[in-house]
Amino acid sequence: MRPLTILVAEDEMLARMVLERSVVQWGHQLVSASNGDAAREALQTRKIDVCILDWNMPGMTGLEVCRWLRTSLAAPLPYVILITCKEQPEEIQAGYEAGADDYLVKPCDLKYLRRRIATIQEKLGHQASGLEQANGRKRGLASLSPLDLYLSDLRLMRRKL
Repeated sequence: MRPLTILVAEDEMLARMVLERSVVQWGHQLVSASNGDAAREALQTRKIDVCILDWNMPGMTGLEVCRWLRTSLAAPLPYVILITCKEQPEEIQAGYEAGADDYLVKPCDLKYLRRRIATIQEKLGHQASGLEQANGRKRGLASLSPLDLYLSDLRLMRRKL
């Protein structure tokens, strides 16, 4: 499978460095941003497969980047993982309503994040090979539901056993 291009947008330097290092170690191409405005610029100029966005950033927040992304860019849209310390049900709902595909509470479990990214990569591989098109269902990356990813995770785990 081809490596994904992953945007990490996080204003806290240590958290950003941990995410950046992990993305590179997992074999993916990294695009980094330290604030929401830089993330938006990267999304306008590069083809991004996955966005890992911090909710609270200077300039545009991760939530604002999500909203902008869903209304401004043409398909296929990147898969958006929103990371934050916010964990109240209404906050989580606000993240999904803004357009996030997935939601992780800080501190991020890197094993879980890696599994999510591997599942997205697998889904993209299936799409690229034409399996989705053969079924007559053209779907953009943004239409992957958390349930699709969870079921794919289960299939990956069974293969490894």
